[in-house]
Amino acid sequence: MPWSVIQQEILVTDLQVGMYVCQLDRPWLETPYLFEGIQIRSQDDIDELARHCARVFVDLEKSAPDSLRRLPGESAAPAEAAEALRQAESAQFRGMTVYRDHCSVEEELPTAKAAHAVAQGVLEQIRAALERNPGVRVATAREASEALRESVERNPDALLLLARLRDSGDALYDHSLKVSIHLLALGRHLGLDRAALSILGLGGLLMDIGKMQMPGAQPGRAERLSPDQRRAMHRHVEYGEAILDRSHGIPEGVREIVAQHHEREDGRGYPRGLVANQISAYARMAAIVDSYEEMLASRTLVRTPYEALKELRENARWGLNSALVDQFTHCVGLFPVGSLVELDNGEVAIVLSHRRTQRFMPRVMRILDPSHVPYPDPRELDLGARDPESEGARRQIRRDLPDGAYGIDPARYYL
Repeated sequence: MPWSVIQQEILVTDLQVGMYVCQLDRPWLETPYLFEGIQIRSQDDIDELARHCARVFVDLEKSAPDSLRRLPGESAAPAEAAEALRQAESAQFRGMTVYRDHCSVEEELPTAKAAHAVAQGVLEQIRAALERNPGVRVATAREASEALRESVERNPDALLLLARLRDSGDALYDHSLKVSIHLLALGRHLGLDRAALSILGLGGLLMDIGKMQMPGAQPGRAERLSPDQRRAMHRHVEYGEAILDRSHGIPEGVREIVAQHHEREDGRGYPRGLVANQISAYARMAAIVDSYEEMLASRTLVRTPYEALKELRENARWGLNSALVDQFTHCVGLFPVGSLVELDNGEVAIVLSHRRTQRFMPRVMRILDPSHVPYPDPRELDLGARDPESEGARRQIRRDLPDGAYGIDPARYYL
């Protein structure tokens, strides 16, 4: 990833007390570790890591300087080693787009709200227009998706926050917007260029357009369907393709997302039963985001974001692309922006924003005290504070919470 920390891969057996492990040779979700990062404090920490992986990546900036003197194969001083790794990293990601946050979440939020509202209005216009004409006015939809793209480029957390908190009351509109926003965020995370982001944003908006023409259906609702209802719902892909066939100027990547977002790499998807590389990369990304949002919207089984990500990992064995699932997990973090979490002292907080390389230590707003009584004035806290005397540096997230826990409506704090 373009914003990864300065790190070196070593064997677990070469770890030293004081080193900071920032990445494993397997996904964090496949281990019992709740947090994506471990400070080695004793031999017991090393022995525990050895039970789960063989190699790890050490963050050279967060490790104690004395521990880096024993890095295997390193004759250079730690500072020189870090600079060499920084140069190697630049070469490795040459050709990718490097995105930097240009503003804070608070600064971007007004613009993000406007872009979100425009996109929702466009979806409403598309549904109304389909009652009169069989095609889609691509220019209008593209303008809306471009506004979303520009906001995500500046700071994705603002729109990710809105995607978690804003509910229009129309499940299809909400789902389409959530998918579009998360696809844009994933594309940014992967370093895709603006042209690719534009395809992902527009593809997300139009992915389920076929549901707008399904007779008698209640599109987008994550409910348990009967076999007949499920077969009927599967036809939304067919309807969507037909709509795009009658539209002008639809990019091929957008068509692939609409046609293939329910295909699976093991051939068990629909409507064509495509396998592996027969499915476009855009559609593989869309399949992951679509599955994640459906899990969180389910009325039959309430999941936290962490539980949804674990289920995505399990589904990767049955058709989702495992490498992209890993990247999506890194993109949204175990504690996504807008989610509820409980701190280790019992306080309940809302996740406000992430550091790109320390997503397990976000900036949060504490809204309930340790006795779960609301604070008169919510209090912000940066869990990634570097100052050891900072309160944020002493707090950690104990667990995430499902939406609505303790009767909390996070939207009223922001919207």
